[in-house]
Amino acid sequence: MALSIDAIVQVLLRKRMRLVATAVTIARDVDAADDIFQQVVVTALQHVAEIRDEEHLLAWAVRVARQRAVDWARRKRAILLSSDVLDLLESTWGDPAEAGTLDHIEALRRCVSKLEEPARELLRLKYQEGLTTPILTSRLQRSAEAIYQALSRIHRTLRHCVHRELAGSCETPSTSDAWMSSSPVTGKGH
Repeated sequence: MALSIDAIVQVLLRKRMRLVATAVTIARDVDAADDIFQQVVVTALQHVAEIRDEEHLLAWAVRVARQRAVDWARRKRAILLSSDVLDLLESTWGDPAEAGTLDHIEALRRCVSKLEEPARELLRLKYQEGLTTPILTSRLQRSAEAIYQALSRIHRTLRHCVHRELAGSCETPSTSDAWMSSSPVTGKGH
């Protein structure tokens, strides 16, 4: 028996992080991965009669997310992982044992969103744009030591926040934390 439209949407929303992680691994762009997830949902709704059950839906959704991410990366002329590597990754994406990792990813995403803008910007430059410390020091006109210290404070704050999130606490990072009273990027107060 085919899944209802409501059931398909509910399953895909529950597995959103897994599908977004699939897309982000290939496309290496969080915004593109979110768009790809939306495309997966729309495509699933267009093929509702073909989807047999939840397991079939998830396997199908991972394949669609993978293909859409590959297409996106090709359009952007991004470096792609080989098909063999993608096949290996895909075999683990469907593994329920990976669910704990996805909980960590979702907790980290919530914690990053709680950071003040200068901290998020430093993380974006370092990890999304892949800028090295020498480039960061030049661009931000800060010493390498200041960059390392800011990143260390941000990592520590995120580690504590993720721990609280996974433990079920609704606490947010303390606004009295030293890194929040001065910008990790500029070193100046807000």
